[in-house]
Amino acid sequence: MNRRRGTAKQRRWVLSATLIVVVALLIVVVRLVEDIGPERHPGDRFLVAKILDGDTVELAGGDRLRLLAIDTPEEGERYHDEAAELLKRLVLGRTATIEFADKRRDRYGRLLGYLYIDSAFINRTLIDSGLAYVYLFKDNDLDSPQIAALLDAQKGAIDRDVGLWSIEREPEDYYLSPPGSFRLHRPGCRSVENCDNGRCREFLTREEGLATGLSPCRNCKP
Repeated sequence: MNRRRGTAKQRRWVLSATLIVVVALLIVVVRLVEDIGPERHPGDRFLVAKILDGDTVELAGGDRLRLLAIDTPEEGERYHDEAAELLKRLVLGRTATIEFADKRRDRYGRLLGYLYIDSAFINRTLIDSGLAYVYLFKDNDLDSPQIAALLDAQKGAIDRDVGLWSIEREPEDYYLSPPGSFRLHRPGCRSVENCDNGRCREFLTREEGLATGLSPCRNCKP
């Protein structure tokens, strides 16, 4: 009889302990979901709550979105404020759609995507205004229709000599890009110190390199 009472008491203790663990896990999961927010899908609608700089916004709920395949000037550089102001006018407080590429988030946890307000392609608008560069990482990026649209917009901005393209820069006799890289460098840049024996692609003009999808090195600023 005592053995049965002991067994029943052990069972109640095990059940109670299990229930406590389950409840604790549920609390942790709920808090994590609140902190991170549910992963959303292409076609979902997002409210733009805050502008962080010319190519990054914060969405309602706390997620940050880095506009994919473009790069705007850093704080303190020319046209930084203009890029951020244009993005603010275009998207702040508005409901947007995001198209994601293969990689949905970067190493900082930010979403990566193409931002649309109604039918307006915001990444392209920034490029077309001369306030951003096309900024790529992989060869297969060049196969996407969005990148084709961005490169076409950049060519138009170069031809019109607007924004970033109106800045006078000391020209070089040629420019270099290492194998597998999407950055364009001046020949004296430390990033191309090992570009000997014809290893690097060579371009006669800055515009020739940029037309292939390269973007200016942030250090040597060609």
